[in-house]
Amino acid sequence: MKKFFMHPLFASTFLIIAMGLWFGACYFMRYRYGAYDLDQTGAPDALTYLFFGMAFATLIALHSDYMKTPRQSTYFGLIFLWLVTLLREMGAQHWLAINDSTAIKINYFKNAAVPFYGKMIAAIVILSVVFVIAFLFYKNLKKMVKGFFKFNPMYWTIATFGGWGAVTQIADRLNSNLAKYTGERLSEPALFFITIIEEGGESLLPILFIIALLQFHQQLKEKKI
Repeated sequence: MKKFFMHPLFASTFLIIAMGLWFGACYFMRYRYGAYDLDQTGAPDALTYLFFGMAFATLIALHSDYMKTPRQSTYFGLIFLWLVTLLREMGAQHWLAINDSTAIKINYFKNAAVPFYGKMIAAIVILSVVFVIAFLFYKNLKKMVKGFFKFNPMYWTIATFGGWGAVTQIADRLNSNLAKYTGERLSEPALFFITIIEEGGESLLPILFIIALLQFHQQLKEKKI
């Protein structure tokens, strides 16, 4: 089992199987109960928050892999991004919006009805996230690229995380962007399919994060990194 877990394709294999189960469960709910709106079931949010909690618990449990080492700054960066991502999942961007729909868009800063302090808070949050991501890339990008081409399982998991995260964001905006640029919207079955990818896919991102942490921990134990 450990050999399979440390395989470069473990994360992508897990993702395919998990999404297959998610699709199966959602289509069962659709045809058994006629539930097109996944949010009405509460399952996506419940699973997402559960997995976020598991990710935080894993970070705390494996703190010794990072503390009092050159990796300590990376550890605090990961905790910061975990917190920001959790707040986004909870809709914190709407808490900042006051008189607008969301803080994470250019029109928010152009809106004269939005108080200056609201714009300042939004700008500080956005710039902080950009700074931390840029710092982590600056510190780890070379190792990530080398590790990926050396088939290091942790870096393949990180690549899977990033790629799948992009897919969920595309799925999240697909229907609204289609309406904006073509005037058309997805049919109900197509929207249901895309929503499964967006909601189910986002809920699995913390699990991919946990897999990467555990793979790194295992490599440290085996002195392979």
